[in-house]
Amino acid sequence: MKRRHQIVLFAVLLLSLTILSPSFDFGGSQSSEERNPDRTTFPNQTSRGEDQHAPVEIVVSMPSEDFLVFETIANQVAATTRVEIQLRNVEQDTFESVLDSEFAVGDSGDVILLDSNEVQDYAKRGYLYPLNGTTLSKSLGETIIPLREKTEWNGYQWAMPFDFDTYVLAARSAFLTKVGLDTLPQQEDQWIKLIQQTSGAGTKLLSIDSNDIYATSAWLNHFEPGLATERMMNAEQGSLLEGDYQQELQLIEQIQPHLQLEAENAEFSGELQQNEVPMTVMSLSRLLDENKIIMQNTGSLKQIALTALMPVKSRSFVITTGSSETDGASRWIEGMTSASVQSEWFQQAHYLPAKQEEMNAQSGKLASLFDKMDVKALFATKPASSEAEITYVPTGKVQQKIKQFIQGQISAIQYMNSIVELRGLSK
Repeated sequence: MKRRHQIVLFAVLLLSLTILSPSFDFGGSQSSEERNPDRTTFPNQTSRGEDQHAPVEIVVSMPSEDFLVFETIANQVAATTRVEIQLRNVEQDTFESVLDSEFAVGDSGDVILLDSNEVQDYAKRGYLYPLNGTTLSKSLGETIIPLREKTEWNGYQWAMPFDFDTYVLAARSAFLTKVGLDTLPQQEDQWIKLIQQTSGAGTKLLSIDSNDIYATSAWLNHFEPGLATERMMNAEQGSLLEGDYQQELQLIEQIQPHLQLEAENAEFSGELQQNEVPMTVMSLSRLLDENKIIMQNTGSLKQIALTALMPVKSRSFVITTGSSETDGASRWIEGMTSASVQSEWFQQAHYLPAKQEEMNAQSGKLASLFDKMDVKALFATKPASSEAEITYVPTGKVQQKIKQFIQGQISAIQYMNSIVELRGLSK
């Protein structure tokens, strides 16, 4: 009797240990986590059964009109690649905070369309899946080099460049002709002529959204040797306070009273109407969008002279470490960055393609739309030392000083002194 009681107790103990141990089964196999150690390589990674395939969740942040185009193209690609997708468009002013909170709890989407400047930061925090080992590895080498460099870190590629935009200086050709210019102004005397022309007509010279740091940085970088770039922050103190920097800043100070600021809703068409501002700094995508009717009717924007400014904004697709659908995500991204889709996205949404071959194909078409266009900065195929500044956008206190200078709140010398001070504090 005593022996039978011991056997029962032993059986109960064995059963208890079996229930409490997740890594033990009666077939002697290991737990799923032990069988697949790669699942714990990255933080915040979730798991699904091997035979379960959830929709690939794609998270973007873009204006509603862009999202409608994106949604149509994304679903077409999903059907072609046989990948089930679920799209989510997050408000632009809450996008960063939403991503941070979702990454923190491990509940982010599978694919996110990020500003390329943000890719390295998210990769360093362990939130992104490296693309080198995916089917995208070959396609990565076909992207524009300066854009691809923004998504590299620690020897790995963390994102696939999708599109980019650039800010441009545009002028109505008729206005330039009135003052005897064949091209956009380069020298101080040419700018003075344009100021005199608009002053006599009672209009402003140039519209710019002073709240857009990309626009204001691009405007200041138009004046050599680049007045809002890393070059200023790294220059010798003596060179900042004299020579070209001082001369160009004084020229901008002369132009400043003739700027129409906060021009977020301003329109710029090829036709020169009375009392309209004849020049503008805005993104190329917006310029093309505002003139799409002209493009459809005539296939040309010959009334506008154009030159590309810097810096550019670019976006890239990333796969998160929390995704268990990396294969489907890779196939869908590959479809979205194919030549045909890149061309369609440019034609409908007016953002330039990140694939070098497709960019080359579009360059001649785009240049032919305008009366005069400097395409060198826009369509450069090889990175050079001067093009390194394409990716630089000032932040923090530098942004604040740029905005104050553009708005006329501080003088050229005050702006220069503040840059000298900030440069000293940064070292």
